[in-house]
Amino acid sequence: MDSPIETKQELDSKAKSNLESNPNEAVKIYKSMYEQYPDQFNNWDAFYSIKAMRISNSFDIFWARELVEKYKDEKVGGLYGWLVFDKCVKGKERTEIINNEQHILSLINLSPQKNLKEDDKFPCPTTISILKLCDAHAENLFNAQKINNFLSGLNYNLLSDKAQSIETQTRGEVELSSDLEKYFALKTKALLKLNEFESCKELCSIALQSIQKFHYDNDLWFKMRIALSEDGLGNSEKSEELFKELLSSKAGSGKWFLYRDISQVYFEQDNFEKAWKYAVDATFYGNEPHFLIGLYLLQARILFKLNRASEASILAELIASILKEQQWNDKLEYNKLFSYFKTDRLNVKPVKEIIRTLNTFWQNERYGNKTKTKGVIISIRHNGKGGKIKDSNGTVLDFLKKDLVRKLKSIDNLKGANVVFYSMKNFEGKDIAESIEVLNSPTQNNSNNQNSQTNQNLEGEIVKILHDNERGKVGFIKCNGNEHYFSVNPNYHSISKITVGTKVLFDILSAKDDKKEQTRIKKIIA
Repeated sequence: MDSPIETKQELDSKAKSNLESNPNEAVKIYKSMYEQYPDQFNNWDAFYSIKAMRISNSFDIFWARELVEKYKDEKVGGLYGWLVFDKCVKGKERTEIINNEQHILSLINLSPQKNLKEDDKFPCPTTISILKLCDAHAENLFNAQKINNFLSGLNYNLLSDKAQSIETQTRGEVELSSDLEKYFALKTKALLKLNEFESCKELCSIALQSIQKFHYDNDLWFKMRIALSEDGLGNSEKSEELFKELLSSKAGSGKWFLYRDISQVYFEQDNFEKAWKYAVDATFYGNEPHFLIGLYLLQARILFKLNRASEASILAELIASILKEQQWNDKLEYNKLFSYFKTDRLNVKPVKEIIRTLNTFWQNERYGNKTKTKGVIISIRHNGKGGKIKDSNGTVLDFLKKDLVRKLKSIDNLKGANVVFYSMKNFEGKDIAESIEVLNSPTQNNSNNQNSQTNQNLEGEIVKILHDNERGKVGFIKCNGNEHYFSVNPNYHSISKITVGTKVLFDILSAKDDKKEQTRIKKIIA
């Protein structure tokens, strides 16, 4: 005898009783109810069907989408947004997110963006998912066309302008950019790469007016993109003027990438003398050599144009050494340089050794025939980042710790030390000291020099990813109960494997020269 057909009410009750305990079974029952009672199936049934899919470990994204399209209900669409986020974005690798691209993009129409500008108590799955998809396409090779198209699906007037914060074990509370700031940062970069110069200018101006507090130097990036857009539009004089305004500002005067980019502008204008000046200046404001590899390539190109090609050979050697030490993949433009100079890449010198040689070269280029002035350090700032020097003529000059020729962990004991230095002017026209050599220290305490101990070949597990974008990946490695902050350049050859749960071999470099403890990932273990 055939089993009696269950009523819709019986199926509904059965599905709800399985919702928490057996969500996979609940999904099957709701699907059966949908097929058997299509005319009675309503928006609440659709809501609970999608709720069951969120909890289950197997789901039918196409049926979920069908339900949202059929039952045009705010609560159904909102829950669909969280379903897509949970199954297609949350905890997923970059490649998985890209593979789920069509499902994520369906949110723009099926799960409308929430107005977080007015009410940000609860997050918006559509906003989170679209920005995560953009991050996936920004990693390694920045896909400007797709990122621009995806962000066109979001209304920036609805995005939250509140910065987000996370608590970390080693750095305490870390503040991240708001959704609005991230939108403008990605969108303007995409527009610039697509040569949409007018749109880029306009949106950068809106960003500068809309955001109260900037992160990751985004205010400088927006101003710089305006300057680059002016150059792209053929307004080279306006572009140069804007760049000089940036470089003469307190915020922009010490940013190496601004000097690099104005050098690039002059290079494209065939003004190679000026291009070289700014390219050299960039090295004095830069940080670790592997972050400046593009600058070194630009310097080599400028030297070629200045008929000083022979002097570029050491830059080719430096680039080869960086690629070797960082285990990065080759690029065509690098290989052309290596081929020209017949660079012996197998026996290349260590980066530190090459940098020592280049520092002398760069100093000669920056200071020319200037002679060093003698003086005495008369005071040290409370923050230990600089102080004041009085020269032999009684002139008092400011100096920064980073301008010491010999890098020290602390300069607290340098008051009274005799020094020689180059006298320069800063962005305000004030006298400053650069390339400072300490002739004799008031104390013989050498414990603060840069030869600090290094913890090597430690094994740990990546437990957090804070940022995953076009600048690379940033997060924490856990080892022996402690969390260590790390940063990976986007050119790192195994960057796709830098995810939560990955086990790595790494070194811990002790803090020095105003920098926090640094972690260098050497190898992916598992």
